[in-house]
Amino acid sequence: MILMRRLLLMQCLILMRRLIFMRRLKLIRRLFSTMFLCIYFYFIFLHGEYPDNQSYYSLRTMNSDEYCHFKPSTDKFILKYKPYSLTANRPNVKRVKPTIERIRNLLEIIRSKEDTYQPLLQNFDVFNMINPDISLKAYTGESNIVEIKTLYNRYIKLMPDNKTVHVDHTIIDYLKQISTYLSDGLENNRTNRFQVGCLRRPVFVLACDQSFFNRLQGAIHTLDTYWPDHKIAFYNLGITSDQEELLREKCKRCTIIKFPFSDIEKYALYVGTLRFYSFKPFVIQDALRRYGTIIYSDSSIRFKSNSFSPILIDNYIRGFAVRELPSRSLPCYTRTGTFDWFNQSYSQYDDITMAETDLLVVTDTFLTRLIMKAWLTCALESECIMALGSKSKCRGSSSGRHRYDQGAMVIILTHFFFPGTISTRSSQRVSHPAPYNMFTSSQVNLGDTKREYQDLNY
Repeated sequence: MILMRRLLLMQCLILMRRLIFMRRLKLIRRLFSTMFLCIYFYFIFLHGEYPDNQSYYSLRTMNSDEYCHFKPSTDKFILKYKPYSLTANRPNVKRVKPTIERIRNLLEIIRSKEDTYQPLLQNFDVFNMINPDISLKAYTGESNIVEIKTLYNRYIKLMPDNKTVHVDHTIIDYLKQISTYLSDGLENNRTNRFQVGCLRRPVFVLACDQSFFNRLQGAIHTLDTYWPDHKIAFYNLGITSDQEELLREKCKRCTIIKFPFSDIEKYALYVGTLRFYSFKPFVIQDALRRYGTIIYSDSSIRFKSNSFSPILIDNYIRGFAVRELPSRSLPCYTRTGTFDWFNQSYSQYDDITMAETDLLVVTDTFLTRLIMKAWLTCALESECIMALGSKSKCRGSSSGRHRYDQGAMVIILTHFFFPGTISTRSSQRVSHPAPYNMFTSSQVNLGDTKREYQDLNY
């Protein structure tokens, strides 16, 4: 009996030790789990932002037959972004910037022309301000049309008289956030990064007539070097049948689209005069509605890099990227009549620089819809795009040749983007790139403009 008690006691002690051991083991497991989670979140927060270099932008490459189902939703991200530089908030009363009055004025000008031009513009899928919910349509499966409509209805409302436009005051905060986010990228100071699941391949868009065909061949040669597997949409502005046959034979990835001169000439007869460049907004709009994300280039562009990914990612927020010409003041190359059409004074634009239209990156966004509608309307008005009878005026330097499409484009962009800051370096005033300048996204030389360079052999 005593022996059995001892055995039972020993078994109880052994069982208690096992229970203690198991509790300790569970505790250790919990400790290890907690430590693992702490280490995991540490690295997430430490390295969660993508690095400020080109290597981040090596996203998963989409095959030509693959589709990127990522639909960017930028609204919440932008509104929650914490600016680093606060560049858009620095007061500079002498430089034009987005205001409720300027935006409303622009939209009311567009609305006043809309009934005349909408029969044409609807063929290019340009929305109608009278019924935006119906006329705002997705261009491609990539378009986040829900967000586009949400932002439009939040910030813009046409009043019952169908003339007056109400612009909600909160749009200024929204535009400030966008401009600051883009400007922060110039100095690699973004406090947070817009995350992209995949990047849909852009379509390259080219356009020319027969006199620029040899230059076009040179542009396609550089695309063959840097972008050999991307689609090319070529807009035929008047090449010969032999040139078209050669293009079809040598460029299998090229889609040739005949520019609809006859349709547009019913409203603007001068569109066939290419030196007025009123055709260009229509080329860009037509390509945008077909493909959603495009890289437009003149035939004079010689590509030097394939590092467009940083620009394409930022374009989910910006929508429209250009290259500025820092040495050229906008009023020096834009006739005063163009400023008058926008109800603007040229004297307010002394510190705004001209921008090129020979290389543009355009993505379908809320802002792009507004920018393109304004640019197309201007292109249909000779008083805006040509401004004959007036001259350019600028302070401190001689005036240059009127830049038809370029001047109008920059004036429109200043309605939605805050200007780059001005600082002093070595006793000289330096203007930082505007947020719509693709240089804020990538400092790589993407291509050179060689207007006299021709390639006689395809």
